[in-house]
Amino acid sequence: MHSETQPTSTETLLRTVANPERRAILRHLCETDSRAVDVDDLAAAIESRERSADSGTARTAIELRHTHLPMLADADAITYDQGSEVVTYRSDEETEALLEFISERLE
Repeated sequence: MHSETQPTSTETLLRTVANPERRAILRHLCETDSRAVDVDDLAAAIESRERSADSGTARTAIELRHTHLPMLADADAITYDQGSEVVTYRSDEETEALLEFISERLE
């Protein structure tokens, strides 16, 4: 993980937002008032936003726990407490600007 004094590298930031599900996670967390959510609630929100209803929230939750949340935590975009299964967004202007750019110009 990065320290608070060391900014996230451009390569890490780009790798982080390269995946559509990770972008959906970050967008959802940015839009959530508390910016902290339970993994299962996050999975349900991502499922309803990104996929058809038949793909399964349980599968999305597994992907979040094992792939996307650890990568986002390693990039310091979120904090993820595996014990309580709470995900908290770490506000970052660069990440939010990149998400906005992708949304407006590339998707």
